[in-house]
Amino acid sequence: MSALRAIDGGRAQRASAGDGAPIDIDAVAHVFRRGATTTRALDRVDLSIRSGEFIAIVGPSGCGKSTLLKIVAGLIGCSSGAVRIDGQQVRGPYTRLGVVFQNPVLLDWRNILDNVLAQVELRGLNPKDYRARAIELLGKVGLGDFHDRMPRELSGGMRQRAAIVRALIHDPPLLMMDEPFGALDALTREQMRIDLEKLWLDRRQTTIFITHGISEAVALADRVVVMTPRPGRIDRVIDIDLPRPRDKAVVTSPKFNEYVDMITDSFMRHGVIQY
Repeated sequence: MSALRAIDGGRAQRASAGDGAPIDIDAVAHVFRRGATTTRALDRVDLSIRSGEFIAIVGPSGCGKSTLLKIVAGLIGCSSGAVRIDGQQVRGPYTRLGVVFQNPVLLDWRNILDNVLAQVELRGLNPKDYRARAIELLGKVGLGDFHDRMPRELSGGMRQRAAIVRALIHDPPLLMMDEPFGALDALTREQMRIDLEKLWLDRRQTTIFITHGISEAVALADRVVVMTPRPGRIDRVIDIDLPRPRDKAVVTSPKFNEYVDMITDSFMRHGVIQY
């Protein structure tokens, strides 16, 4: 196991540089209040993410993964602590990013190309300047012949591919993905994982990927952040020292399975997985 580097709690070593935005999460905690009831969702989360790094956050339901994503994006404020992107503290919505949710959230009355271009329209940019790039990206995810189709004419996986292209069309330095493959069948999910890695290797945006899938996290990430049950804390951060692209030979290798076992053991220790 000496080849596998894991850092328990707190900050972890940074990975190689890329073209994205560096992120520093400093002692972030969050409490939800409803009347006299309080729920502590996150408790002193510390994490540094280097520019161009792909981070997967895996943990049980209710551990604060999505809450942390919203705090980093500036959609909600943290109860204590701070988040800095590119050295600037996040005090409101951070707009230099792309976001992909579990539901693709496409506009039913627009075709796929126009759904992708809606991103640039909402940013006040000229969609004509991005049309060629949109068609190129759609081709890379297997939708080159479907750009003029309506969302209702596509499968769930195809709609989610379009949502990923929409998130990338303006070439953001930061990509945030909240269980984007959670509603897909196993075969489609694996192909989406392969397609996402190819897209990420082209630009290497700083990426935060939320998932419940242990193997999916290992297959995609430079580092996997393992969360405890609520209140969410970082149990350990595991450096994934596997070659890219993560093809069949990699994801079926003994070393890949060692990483999966490490994460599984963490969840067993906290009672999340019980055999």
